[in-house]
Amino acid sequence: MTYSFTENHIPGRKITFEGIEYLWLGGTNYLNIGSHPSFQKALKEGIERYSQNFGSSRRNNLQFSIWEDFECALAAYFQVEAAALCSSGLAAAQIAVQFAQQKGLALNLAPQAHPALWRHPHTPFTGNYKEWISTHQKKQILASDGVGSPWINTFDFSFATTMDPANYLIVDESHRAGIQNIQISCTGHLLQTISLSKAFGLPAGVILGSAADIEEIKKDSFWVGSSPPNPAFCYAGLHSMEAYQEQSGKSKILADRFAHNLKGVNTGVTYEPGYPAFCSKSPGLFEHLKSAGILVNHFAYPDITAPPVCRAILPACLTLEDIDSITNAIKSYA
Repeated sequence: MTYSFTENHIPGRKITFEGIEYLWLGGTNYLNIGSHPSFQKALKEGIERYSQNFGSSRRNNLQFSIWEDFECALAAYFQVEAAALCSSGLAAAQIAVQFAQQKGLALNLAPQAHPALWRHPHTPFTGNYKEWISTHQKKQILASDGVGSPWINTFDFSFATTMDPANYLIVDESHRAGIQNIQISCTGHLLQTISLSKAFGLPAGVILGSAADIEEIKKDSFWVGSSPPNPAFCYAGLHSMEAYQEQSGKSKILADRFAHNLKGVNTGVTYEPGYPAFCSKSPGLFEHLKSAGILVNHFAYPDITAPPVCRAILPACLTLEDIDSITNAIKSYA
């Protein structure tokens, strides 16, 4: 079954549905950063300093240093040369793609590429990932997710070490940034786009890349004309970098326990070791987990006419005992 309900607060480790309390493994709040005291304190200070929002352009006469300060912090965090903040992950991906298209390059979307990377009339490649890699030639923009979502796959980017220097590789890292290492060796132009609303808990996006590419993007009308992110949330992010590291460490411990518990077991679920999520197309898994006190996502995405996918994350607020309960439930279903 698919299901829907409305909440009046952000769920943490548990949620109440139909009058029953469940472990909550839904959404994409990987690091559960919103409940971290350091983040809450920084957000409060940010709102007191910048109010709730500031309508502007990044070329406005009045600028806030917080935008550039946070860009520098993000570039350092991800070990890249430069960063360009955007109002959302979707905006970041679209700005990056249209920027690369201005170079006269053809867009080549990988299988499972998130709609944020799509540009009409281009649609994702219908073959498998290895077949897609074999199609890349000169004068192309290769656009891919960093990790599959909702269906979890890790992708091999070793091909990027032999890319034509004039080509672009654009990777949507929204579902692994802040959770896993996203560094990619690339002989072409590498742009990585991120929705900060997931692991980082911020209504914003960012483009990562070389200093030269980011400088050029910041002169592009599409970026100049887009709204900057809320400065109060940028302040919260800037002053929560240690909290992100702390929560990321917790996330890794949980993911490792999950993989260890299921190692060698034919579970019927798909997961990648070290990544805090799992999924399944098994029609009975959702109800089985629900009966065990575990509530996960179960809906069709991004094609709303497709059969629903059972997908769960392992948020950093879980305990090791929670992970044992989850894996025991999966084993009992298998």
